[in-house]
Amino acid sequence: MAPPPDPRGPRALRGTRASRAPRPARARWSRRLLDALAAAGAGWRDGRGAVAPGAVGELRLRAGAVTARVQGERPRPYLVEVGVRRYGPAEVEALVAVLVENPLLIAPLADGDVPPVLADLLAEVGVDLLPAPGEVTSDCSCPDDGDGPCEHAAALAHALAGHLDAEPVALLALRGAAPAALLRRVEDAASGTSPAADDLDADPAAFHLLAAEPPELVPARRVPGRTVADDLDAVALGPGGEAVADALRPFYAALEAASGATGRAAGSPTPRSAPAHRRDP
Repeated sequence: MAPPPDPRGPRALRGTRASRAPRPARARWSRRLLDALAAAGAGWRDGRGAVAPGAVGELRLRAGAVTARVQGERPRPYLVEVGVRRYGPAEVEALVAVLVENPLLIAPLADGDVPPVLADLLAEVGVDLLPAPGEVTSDCSCPDDGDGPCEHAAALAHALAGHLDAEPVALLALRGAAPAALLRRVEDAASGTSPAADDLDADPAAFHLLAAEPPELVPARRVPGRTVADDLDAVALGPGGEAVADALRPFYAALEAASGATGRAAGSPTPRSAPAHRRDP
């Protein structure tokens, strides 16, 4: 019997109790994010063992932040938010340009994956995929007023890291580059506008005027014994096309002989039947 649908809807992301196991090829972004958070401050390192297992509830992710309720020592869970700086317009344009220049990355993104090489390509143009020091903030309803992140915020960061192994594109969504909208922008940038259409003259009559007289059209001279089968494109026929042309040649020759096509191609006029004279009664 199929399980009932999740009443929380698609926007609710499961936290430490995620039911979907990460694919082995994708189990890499959690380590990368945790390394980046460790470089951002010492307080982020201790999130895994700071709270009880399963204390982080469902993750709510939006551009620039992820929120969740985290069960602490008090009966009522705390509302926690971890913020990540969103990309500016120039950084989004750079991301789109990198994807246009590297189209092999588009299919993995459409499948929900983020190839690690994307981080290296963005770094070459001065854009950080993972949050750099100073780009991560935290807020929690707990009474901890320390300078760094509290244990609940650190636990949420670790839960987010685990979620990235199952859904790496969530990192782009945090940066304000939602995958669906990003792929549409890449498609628009790759297609572009046709320069030939921009160069068309506004006056149709002037556009169609020829600068010189057109060359005289001379009918092609028919080679005796050659039929339409000999004009078939080998690319269209594919492998073994010569055999197809040889098989069709006798049929085309018979059709041309029956219709008098050979005589008309040589310039012979088609005979007209004389009109019948009307006899008076």
